[in-house]
Amino acid sequence: APPRPRGSEERRYQPRFARRRSTRQRTEAAAMESLVNAITSLPPDAVDRERLLECLGNAERNRRGGRMREAAKWVMQVGAMLHKKGGPAMPLAERVFQHAVHLAKQLDGEGPSSDLRDDLRDALMVEQEGNNPELADAYTWLGATEAALGKTTEAETHYKAAARAIEERGVVDLGDKLLHQCIFFRNRDNREKYEATIRRWETAIRDAHKDGTDGDVALLTSTIGCLLEKAIGIAKDPNDGLRRSARLRGGPIARCAMRLEAHPLRPKNSSPSVGDVYELTAQTYDKIGDRKLCIAYLGRCAGATACSLGFAGLTPLGEKLRDERGDDAVAFTPDLLDFGKKKKDPPSGVNDAGKGGGKKGNKKTTGRDEIDAIVDEIEGSKDGSSKGANGGTTEKKKGGADVYDDDARKDFDEAEADDEGMPKREATALQVLFSIGDGWKMRGGVPGREEIMEGAEAVGTKLYILGQQLFAAEAWRESQRPLRTAAALIMHMPYQQGAACHYLACSYFHENMRDKGGKDERLRAYSAGAFQAAAAARLSLGPDEPKAVKEAVGSLLFLGRVLVDMNNWRDAERIHVQALDIARQTLGDEAQETRNCLQAMMNLRGKMKQVKEALDNK
Repeated sequence: APPRPRGSEERRYQPRFARRRSTRQRTEAAAMESLVNAITSLPPDAVDRERLLECLGNAERNRRGGRMREAAKWVMQVGAMLHKKGGPAMPLAERVFQHAVHLAKQLDGEGPSSDLRDDLRDALMVEQEGNNPELADAYTWLGATEAALGKTTEAETHYKAAARAIEERGVVDLGDKLLHQCIFFRNRDNREKYEATIRRWETAIRDAHKDGTDGDVALLTSTIGCLLEKAIGIAKDPNDGLRRSARLRGGPIARCAMRLEAHPLRPKNSSPSVGDVYELTAQTYDKIGDRKLCIAYLGRCAGATACSLGFAGLTPLGEKLRDERGDDAVAFTPDLLDFGKKKKDPPSGVNDAGKGGGKKGNKKTTGRDEIDAIVDEIEGSKDGSSKGANGGTTEKKKGGADVYDDDARKDFDEAEADDEGMPKREATALQVLFSIGDGWKMRGGVPGREEIMEGAEAVGTKLYILGQQLFAAEAWRESQRPLRTAAALIMHMPYQQGAACHYLACSYFHENMRDKGGKDERLRAYSAGAFQAAAAARLSLGPDEPKAVKEAVGSLLFLGRVLVDMNNWRDAERIHVQALDIARQTLGDEAQETRNCLQAMMNLRGKMKQVKEALDNK
């Protein structure tokens, strides 16, 4: 064949790209081989070398096939296992994630893209910037590893790079990467950068809403994540930070969760439910020492959880809100992000209620629900102040600045709450649950039994926690319905049901002693039945569960005491003998429970002797 002209475009073009591909491939192959050698040199008992090498093999096959992003995913799996191992494996994990970043930056080589000219390749690289989830994940892992190694400057740089790699993909993905930045700055008490990152997150949500690039589900999901992180940051403020954090959780975050609940296309388990948010709020008030609000939110938690699960035919609260007020009531509004900011006239994103005929006019167009004002109703803060942990008041204004808090929101119809400030929808749900316990016949559960209905365990657990808190507050009568319903719902969990029955029996006993002078025969009978059910539930687990046996022996001794108060000496003695036999056979003669049984038996027989002598002397 005749030689090609020296200036031929084909001669100049093909070898140049061939050389470039060959050099890049040799470099990547060498990097992969270096990682293989490093992993092979690790002690065999330190990591699962076979699994790590298998992942690297999959990564290499994808790299050779031009699937760079898929290769980066396999490399990140290797790094994640090394990162989880920690210790001496962390420097190697850093190298692995650096290689994952390199792979994720490359264009997939499927088709003719590997032969593109430099200008077209650069154009494609620019096109994928801001929309590369694999690169964002690789940068996030690299930042976390560098933070663990003490390389804070490099970690901060790579956390920011992770957010840039995903910023055009949507507020949910961007928020996930900004969350890692927030945690990084919060753990290092860098308040200035932490607040700047929160502001960037809020701005991204507002811009997405304004531009219409994301729907209500994405906006509400990202807002919940942002506000949850913001609540954690606020809680670190020594100046009443915990209380403000609790108000943020029980107000705007609960509103977001309720609105999100009304959207059927929301991703499953992507955000906490309304009940989860209420439980978190209750835990925060418990840390403050505000038992009243803790109990109030635990009650709301039980009702909201039952509604979210559709338990006993209940409807989710968000769906009820949409049915009553329309789609606007469950849509995203920017005012959800205004908590803790200086007030404006009007606050950002809030519709002018006056244009619609005042606070109670045209509820469907206000786009707001009543959860925030209910917080005020529960706290009794209609005058603009909230009760402190010691029952005093804490002013909202600090240094003359008027801060936007939930007290500023009065778009709530007070007729929709009961006397204790609980929304009627939640109060109705709670009464439906209590009616289950009211109609339940007291009996102990057995292992292996199925749930009485779907969701019974989740709802029963929430009610058990509520009953515990009421019992700790010495609200004996108020604790009985939650505990009884909990016992009815968790019969398939004998140990937990035994605890609920024991608390219930004690509440009957204490109510009788405090309010009736110990003379109410009805309460005595209720207490005896609950102690008997508690012991039966725990003993159903068998002698292989010594902890359950110990608790059952305690319930039997309490039952014996109640029977003594009822002057049922024969059954009291029988129960003491039974408790002693169980303790000896299962726990041994030297166990403390066995000694307690012996002491209780001696005391019982002493009392029986005194009664007999008194009767003989008559």
